[in-house]
Amino acid sequence: MLIAERLLANDVTDYIRFRAVCSPWRQHTEDPRVGDGLRPKYLPRSWIMLEETPPAAAPFRNRLLNTGTGAVLAVDVPELEDHDVMGPTLGGLLTLRERGGAHVLRLLHPFTRHLTELPSLVTMIHAASHDPKMVEPEYHQPTAIGLSDDHKAVAVFCGLVNKVAVARPGDSHWKWVYVPHFHLESAASLAGCFYAVSHVYIYQLESDGARGEPKLVPVAYVPVDAPSFRLTLVADDERERLMLMKEVFYVHAGEEVPPEGPDMLTMPRVCVAYAVDMAARTIALSRLGARALFMGDDRAVWASPGAFSPGVAADTVYAGRPNRLFTVHECGIEADRPLTVVLHTHGLVSGLTRHAVFESDDGEDLNPMGIVETVSSYVASDRGGAARPTMYVASHARRGRGRGV
Repeated sequence: MLIAERLLANDVTDYIRFRAVCSPWRQHTEDPRVGDGLRPKYLPRSWIMLEETPPAAAPFRNRLLNTGTGAVLAVDVPELEDHDVMGPTLGGLLTLRERGGAHVLRLLHPFTRHLTELPSLVTMIHAASHDPKMVEPEYHQPTAIGLSDDHKAVAVFCGLVNKVAVARPGDSHWKWVYVPHFHLESAASLAGCFYAVSHVYIYQLESDGARGEPKLVPVAYVPVDAPSFRLTLVADDERERLMLMKEVFYVHAGEEVPPEGPDMLTMPRVCVAYAVDMAARTIALSRLGARALFMGDDRAVWASPGAFSPGVAADTVYAGRPNRLFTVHECGIEADRPLTVVLHTHGLVSGLTRHAVFESDDGEDLNPMGIVETVSSYVASDRGGAARPTMYVASHARRGRGRGV
């Protein structure tokens, strides 16, 4: 039992290997698939599924990378035959959306094969709404997913329709909060609580385990000291704190802004990191504890520079965003070229910034990507494009592509 506890404290994959040794060891240790499959201690930590095309002989085999240790594992995910992989993950669980008209969400544990059933996205639709974005389930795709109400429920943030919704595994419908009077920027969960941020407040979701009426309660103020910025909430599970990352956009001195406005995708920026203290309702400047943070529109990944030295720099933010050209046809929109990743790098200590653009592709004419490009392709991915509406990502390609580590 002591060995099992120590292995589980390290990583759930070590615990699974331990239980696989023999029947008596399994009998004296708890099955990680127990209950609804959402026990925090059994969730995979720091594992991401690489954006690469599986081999023809194993079409559902995917490689998973541990961004804390550098370990790589290959797993088969046959659920991809009839599911799309959505962007956000819950503690390493893959967020799947069933293809077809049902729009059912499921959470898949890639190492135990446990599936957690969640309600259909259709149940978020307001029947009386005349707004097309509010009556089409394609617009209700999660841009963040996490645990809420002390691990009793699952919460999602749907950025395109500005909704937060909550449900327990096995529920028949989502309970949601529609917040038209303020725009939410992003959301994240920490220690069984779900948070969202606007340009004014950080909010905590309260819903009594999805049994009561959900509501967003302000828990901290957001420092506003820049005319143009983007906010991203990130959970720092290792240090048990909530981080707020602010990208501040600017124009170089002497440059003229184009008549059509600045290009927010390539516009230069600096990044500021804040640690959130909910008890004191304050936000203070912070660093990343000698780690690196990769963040995109709906994914954020912590990485240990020691596992990828010298490729990944400490106390550095890597902000990757997708940019894919597309062609409009009579039958819809198709990708016109591989996914292009726009990467902005900012050293919080040095203040140095760097802008780069690269293609995430399997083509032989491209050089193999390094670890920075690989993880940046993951956070910037438009994977599951067919499950997302045209307004959300300009591609209906089912999977983004990328080369491995």
